[in-house]
Amino acid sequence: MNQSDGDMSKRSGIRAMSRISSSNNRLPKPLNRNIIFLVLTSFLLLCLGLLVQQNFYSVTEFINRPISKIRIENQWQHVSEEEISALLAEYMDAGFFNFDIAGVKKNLERHPWVQRATIKKLWPESISLHLTEQVAIARWNSLLLLNQNGEVFKPIGTERLISLPLLKGPEQSQIRVMKQYQGISQLLFPSGLRLTGLTLSSRGSWELELNDQLKVTAGRTDVFEKLQLFVEFYVGQPVAQTAGYRSIDLRYENGMAIQSTRQNTAGVAIR
Repeated sequence: MNQSDGDMSKRSGIRAMSRISSSNNRLPKPLNRNIIFLVLTSFLLLCLGLLVQQNFYSVTEFINRPISKIRIENQWQHVSEEEISALLAEYMDAGFFNFDIAGVKKNLERHPWVQRATIKKLWPESISLHLTEQVAIARWNSLLLLNQNGEVFKPIGTERLISLPLLKGPEQSQIRVMKQYQGISQLLFPSGLRLTGLTLSSRGSWELELNDQLKVTAGRTDVFEKLQLFVEFYVGQPVAQTAGYRSIDLRYENGMAIQSTRQNTAGVAIR
């Protein structure tokens, strides 16, 4: 080996040593921030879990507080707060998450004046209550009431609703009678006559009560045609005369029979 080769070996060795030394002196890279965040979050969750475990019952009682307050969302006409409180009594004091909304709804809608009940839970210890009441449009067969959908319901104290029209008919005929009532009321409206009662007999015959005193028998057929002729006749008579009418029978082909307080016998008006 000549001198030049030795020199080259020494220089390459020096360079190798220099590279190794420089690689050992490099600074370590900083840890990824996401890893740090994940570690800290896991630590905090672990601490929180331990805290909850040690205070489980206290935390549960705080979150699942008993329902003790009712927020009434609307005003009621036929239902009292005392009645609603009595219906809710067995459900109150149940925990927020154990409160039986379906049971409360079912129980409230058993009240004859409650058509629909809407209940919502409000954390931590309340419920909101909205009641839709039945709307009675008529009395049905004296003891029952009819709502706007033709459904029958039976509340207590129907006698105080005597101002409602009285509809009568066979069982399961309430929708037919109600529709007939609505149609006849529209026909009578221009004349100022009020339909205060309507009866459908078991044989299908119609009888009306007008202004709480005048009885009108319309029969089974051509009811609206007969009533239209009656209205035209009625509005053409003096008020002093029609005030004495007590009953009118429209079942005649060529006229009507009128019973008046001023007559001992029935009179016949020819069309």
